[in-house]
Amino acid sequence: MTLPIQTERLLLRQFTYDDVEDILMLVSYPSIAQAMPEITPTHAGAMQYVATQNDYQPFERDKCFDLAVEQKANGRVIGVVTLVTKAHRQAEIGYAVGTPYRRRGVATEAAHALVAYGFTHLGLHRIQAKANASNAASWRVMERLGMRREAHLHEATLRDGAWEDVLIYALLENEFAAAPRLSRNAP
Repeated sequence: MTLPIQTERLLLRQFTYDDVEDILMLVSYPSIAQAMPEITPTHAGAMQYVATQNDYQPFERDKCFDLAVEQKANGRVIGVVTLVTKAHRQAEIGYAVGTPYRRRGVATEAAHALVAYGFTHLGLHRIQAKANASNAASWRVMERLGMRREAHLHEATLRDGAWEDVLIYALLENEFAAAPRLSRNAP
């Protein structure tokens, strides 16, 4: 397994205890705190999160294996990407980027690198992602990754007392390989 994964601007790597302050900064954003409820927003909670993540083998089946999204320029962790591998060479990807770093292509760059890694290094057949229908920024990242919308689940999640629709997107290994703009520069 070749970790870390590098892109032009980013380093995707396992979390370390040196990242605790950056983790606390990330979970201070409500959207990230909601997406990562397993992190208690305290120093001890962030330390426990790092310990749990480091107990996993990289991309261990059915484990939510998170990678820190580090800016190469300054070494700051500005987000997280997740790949949960499943049976039959399938996986689900997720991503979250701190509010000040959004709309800069960071989520797309990190998610593309992890999708490419999944297909080229882990031998995955299918990678899917899901997002609330109201989260246009997230499903637009999926579309930029070449994923196709497979499902629109009506009132599938309850958040803050309101029902929300969920969108499911997916990409197959052969679709990834057939799209030069996607498979080019795979890590």
